[in-house]
Amino acid sequence: LMTQNLLECALREDGGQLHNAYESLGVLGEDLHLLLLDPDRFLFDNQSIENGMQLLYRSGKLYGRDKEETLITDAFCRVSRGKSEAFFIGGFSGSGKSMLVDSLRDRVKCVGGYVTKHKFDAMSREKPLSGVISAFNQVCLMIKGRARPVIAKKLGEEFGVDFSLLMRLLPNVSVLLPEHVRPVINVDAGEAMNARSVCFTLLRFVRVVSSPSHPVMLFLDDIQWADSTALDVIHTILSDTMGSSCMFFVGTYRDNEVQVDHDIFNLIRELEMSHVHTTKLSLAGLDQSDLNTMISDALCLIQICKSLSGIIFQKTKGGPFFVLEFMQ
Repeated sequence: LMTQNLLECALREDGGQLHNAYESLGVLGEDLHLLLLDPDRFLFDNQSIENGMQLLYRSGKLYGRDKEETLITDAFCRVSRGKSEAFFIGGFSGSGKSMLVDSLRDRVKCVGGYVTKHKFDAMSREKPLSGVISAFNQVCLMIKGRARPVIAKKLGEEFGVDFSLLMRLLPNVSVLLPEHVRPVINVDAGEAMNARSVCFTLLRFVRVVSSPSHPVMLFLDDIQWADSTALDVIHTILSDTMGSSCMFFVGTYRDNEVQVDHDIFNLIRELEMSHVHTTKLSLAGLDQSDLNTMISDALCLIQICKSLSGIIFQKTKGGPFFVLEFMQ
């Protein structure tokens, strides 16, 4: 289309503009830039599939989030040197908060780290500690496939006669030390134990299992639903005065659903007062330029995408999730 457009313009004797001609060299330059980025994508016809055109987004690409990806990656790199940090991401539903965090998963696993996640919901306050406990319980299964003998020995030395207490709280720890008899529990351990006991037990656990060679990344999604008790546990672990924990905490929340006095902001203030490195980030919708790149990639088209991008931007305000849904 571009080559045909240029040739026809050059051969026209009346000097008039074609209905689909480029308006300026600047607009032409933008399309040339897309061609140079990925010539195979734009220089050949996109093959249709039986049920319609296939949307060919770039695999693993977060459109318009380069700066944010750098920030979260740099934060994790600091943690992997032996420090605990907190990273908070606000934004409306569908703004791509979880996708930004998930982009870090492969890097964490590559350096031997553990990634554990829990998503809160409106019912989470009925059992305020169960989400955090469940997340750390998952870590036990991850350790089993990697450094089980070493970690199991350290846990045994750290807890000693209190190991049954750890097993009550994190039942999966039994896969690390199968010789220990698992206690019979008829009630939820996190509810039966008081909050202070849960905090201290989890802190001791994190001290053992986390290290620069095996950092723990704890991702809690939708923490606007989290109870203050659960956030207190996070504060206790991150502000460990012994400094032996190596945990990267990432919390995402819908900033349009919280007030300035929400427990999230109390946690941020307390972490900063405890000298815990804390990063705060807010995700807005994609701007029209990034949205145009995303749509051009999906359709393998240039030039005509700008007007389409403008329409989609008006409909979705640049929200990545809503853009994907609209394009489907």
